[in-house]
Order: sequence, then C-alpha cells, then structure tokens
Amino acid sequence: MSLPELKHLSIAGLLAIHKDLRRRYGGRSSEVDMIKLELVMIASERMIRDPHWKRRARLAAKYAWRILKGRPFAEGNARVALAALVTFLEMNHFPWHASEVEETVMVQEAAAGHLSEAAWEKWVLSKMGKQQWGKDYSG
Repeated sequence: MSLPELKHLSIAGLLAIHKDLRRRYGGRSSEVDMIKLELVMIASERMIRDPHWKRRARLAAKYAWRILKGRPFAEGNARVALAALVTFLEMNHFPWHASEVEETVMVQEAAAGHLSEAAWEKWVLSKMGKQQWGKDYSG
C-alpha cells in the first residue's frame, strides 16, 4: 500500500498560524522576516524526497526545528513551530501523542539550545504512534 500524496505547509499557512496564535495568546509584534521564513521552508523541504513514512515524519520535525532556530517571527516562534509541526501531521493524517506539558517542555528545551536536532527529531518520531493506514510503520 503506497502512502497518500504528501501535503506541504506553505508560507501563507505559516503566516496564518502566526496570526491565529497572536490573536489567541497575544503578542506585541506581527513582524515577520520573510527571507528567514522562506529559508525555513527551503531548508525543511530540501531533504525530503523518500516516500517512506519516517522521512515524511522528519519533515514535520524539520519544519518546527527550522522555525525554532531560524526565528523568522519577531515573537511566537516556539508556538508557531509546534503548531506547524502538529498542523503538518494533521494535514497528512499522522497521529500525534504528546501532552501539552511535554510539548511545552520540549519546545522550550529546543528553543533554548538544550536539544540537538537529532534529539528533537527522535522525540517527534516517538510521539507519532505506530499505526497508520492500517499497518504498522514503526520499522
């Protein structure tokens, strides 16, 4: 059974996520460095060509990681990073099994530089569950 076509995040989608999060949680600045945001997208998607589910899951981790490290938004990069990760997973019908507390801790740890990209990716993969499309894709 082949995987469904991969749906990607867009710059417009990330801007909408940022706007929604600012509306919900507040924030003083709506400023966005569009060059940094474009680099986030390019750097994230450049590495994904394999249809295997883990490669797709790694794209979710990359989107978030690149937002956390590239800091394209004047405020709210951690919130946008997590929302982008979860949105991408939902768009592509991947399960996500992390509590809000765990998500908050991991995003703060990553943003503060206490996690490597490999550790971040490993955590994301561990929270995706093992069942997808009726098969076990944990391997």
